[in-house]
Amino acid sequence: SMSHSPSPVTTADVRRIVTEKPFQVTKVTTLVLWLLVAVGAVTFALGVMSDEVRLTWISFHVNLIFWMTLAAASAGFSAVFHICNAQWSRPLRRLFESTVYFLPVAIALLVVFYLGHGHIFVWAHLPIAGKGAWLSSNLVFVRDVIAYGLIAYVSSKVIRLSLARDFMAIRGGLTGVSQSETTRWSGAFGNAVLHGIDQRNPRAAIREITANMGRLSPVNVIVYAVGISLIAFDLVMSVDPHWYSTLFGAFIFMSAVYATMAWASITMGFARETHPLFRAKIERRTLHDLGKLLFGFGIFWAYLFWSHYLTIWYGNIPEETQWVITRLRLEPWHSFAWVIFGSSFIVPFFLGLNRDLKQVPQLLFATAVIVMVGLWLQMYLLIAP
Repeated sequence: SMSHSPSPVTTADVRRIVTEKPFQVTKVTTLVLWLLVAVGAVTFALGVMSDEVRLTWISFHVNLIFWMTLAAASAGFSAVFHICNAQWSRPLRRLFESTVYFLPVAIALLVVFYLGHGHIFVWAHLPIAGKGAWLSSNLVFVRDVIAYGLIAYVSSKVIRLSLARDFMAIRGGLTGVSQSETTRWSGAFGNAVLHGIDQRNPRAAIREITANMGRLSPVNVIVYAVGISLIAFDLVMSVDPHWYSTLFGAFIFMSAVYATMAWASITMGFARETHPLFRAKIERRTLHDLGKLLFGFGIFWAYLFWSHYLTIWYGNIPEETQWVITRLRLEPWHSFAWVIFGSSFIVPFFLGLNRDLKQVPQLLFATAVIVMVGLWLQMYLLIAP
């Protein structure tokens, strides 16, 4: 639990939450976003058909791994909040859960990546001594699609239960708001969320939903850790098939957790500027808790980095040191690595020491952007050299 408790929720707060209008995305914004999707798709198609096909697939690879791991980590925080009974997270919970919609998209993109993996991985063409059976193209992608599909399935189940509690309370009349004021909660989406749940006794249904969340949430965390570790070994570490690290899986899935804190801080900034309810309920104390998590995971990220570096340095094994020397000693990657370390640790560390900074949404937003850039560049450094 965090040091701050949320403000007490009054009857007026409940009424406002239930009756407040949802986010309204303008048609212009929607059009711009779809145009960006189209530009990305066309650029990718042109790149695949050009002489720079390998660079195109590297770009696809970097972005796929970065965003699919971040989405899985963010969606998984619904389970973490339930396990920890994190009351402070109530105004932010839906921001974390929103990435669940990207999980099936990531699975589809992972299937697309299969078409171009031969441009990146040596083992797609040449069997690696001692690893040939494991690093087989079909086997790698089948198990990784299954692993990520399992993450998506369990995460979506937990988030559905998280939503079901709210829908059940509203539809069951437990909020004290009349049915005439809750018509927007009676649509097809709510029916899908509550499908298969006995709605005759709302209080009993909520207790059962909460119990199911308690059973599924630890499973979600374990599936995430194991699944992302497997994907990290298969699709990132095997870019250099002779280098290995048993800590690498933890480094990737915890980097995604760190990126999730930055992502939540960024989306929080947009939510507060866009919707009056978020502006009212995301208070300084909530910002402070989120800022502390961003600060803490930044320190843990540096710890994992140092744990990698130190063991490789004193082990002095050629296949390990070659991997590190390429990324930390040779240009242009040497300067690149310092930018990453500064963006992911040094800058957010010194900014995060300031208590007031963590409570100002604009400053927390700026710090999170720096972290996101640093972690994206880290993924590029792990893959591109």
